[in-house]
Amino acid sequence: MFSALKGLTFDDVVLVPGYNGIKSRQLVTTTVSLKGRNFSLPLISSNMDTVTEDEMANTIGALGGMAILHRFLTIEQNVSMFNRITHKDSTGISIGIGEDGLVRAEALVAAGASIICVDVAHGHSKEVNRTIKSLRQKYKDNILVIAGNVATYAGADYLAAAGADAIKVGIGSGSVCTTRIKTGFGVPQLTALHECRKVDRVLISDGGIRYPSDAVKALAAGADFVMLGGMLAGTDETPGQIIEEDRQGKKVKFKRFRGMASKEAQDDYMGGMADWKTAEGVAIEVVAKGPVKAVIQDLMGGIRSGMTYCGAATIKDLQRKAQFMEVTQAGRVEGSPHAMGRLTH
Repeated sequence: MFSALKGLTFDDVVLVPGYNGIKSRQLVTTTVSLKGRNFSLPLISSNMDTVTEDEMANTIGALGGMAILHRFLTIEQNVSMFNRITHKDSTGISIGIGEDGLVRAEALVAAGASIICVDVAHGHSKEVNRTIKSLRQKYKDNILVIAGNVATYAGADYLAAAGADAIKVGIGSGSVCTTRIKTGFGVPQLTALHECRKVDRVLISDGGIRYPSDAVKALAAGADFVMLGGMLAGTDETPGQIIEEDRQGKKVKFKRFRGMASKEAQDDYMGGMADWKTAEGVAIEVVAKGPVKAVIQDLMGGIRSGMTYCGAATIKDLQRKAQFMEVTQAGRVEGSPHAMGRLTH
């Protein structure tokens, strides 16, 4: 027999309204500080090959958020891409573990990069620890180290002890991730954030953000930033061409979006899926969304409005004042658009 812990995610809860003394949602502050750097938006574009390259990084940086470039290209291409970025202080680069990752980091630090994301699916591991320590030994406090992903207090504490400045939280919660289906492992995202917030580090909630309300809940649960993949997929600034096809007599415009552990990504970057592995992601088509700025504006509008529902002037206030309530399925239905159309007969 075993005792199963209960895990909650975004759809399982609502935030309880509280007293608001703020005159306008325009007056709330969404600025987040990370090792002396201020970001006016608590948003990070995901380091996926169908989300963040230089065009996305330049746009997100100009808006006040952070972008992290993906690492699925040669080091020379990676450096060239980084050199095309105008907001270098708000753009991170990704590396894997071991010597290959350290060589990539060295080339990009030489090009001016100072935010390094040690990026693996399961961050609570010895090799991630070694990589972080090697970065710290070589670059001291001249770089900002993000590491992940983890979903437990023990995992977050392990990365913090190794020298990570910020920790990516989320295992199996991404919209094109199938880790939980394939392996059975993961922690529902709100519970993961609640556990990891016990560690004194900046937290990045990575995965599961579908609506502005999810971002509000993630921030309230302890995240300092939310990382966006699926929400930004299909925007003009994402890599790849817009594809137009005639489907059932209608012209449909879309872009491709995929998990980095999908078979398609493995085929492109690893020469195919090794016979000892399984795909832990999928590839999908996403309807073209237009400029990313419109997506960000809608998301930030929801965050600012959400903050005023509990009278929070800052994100730290939101975390201090937020009260969560678990809801039933009927409560979830009630909180979603459910209007009945007017009878016409």
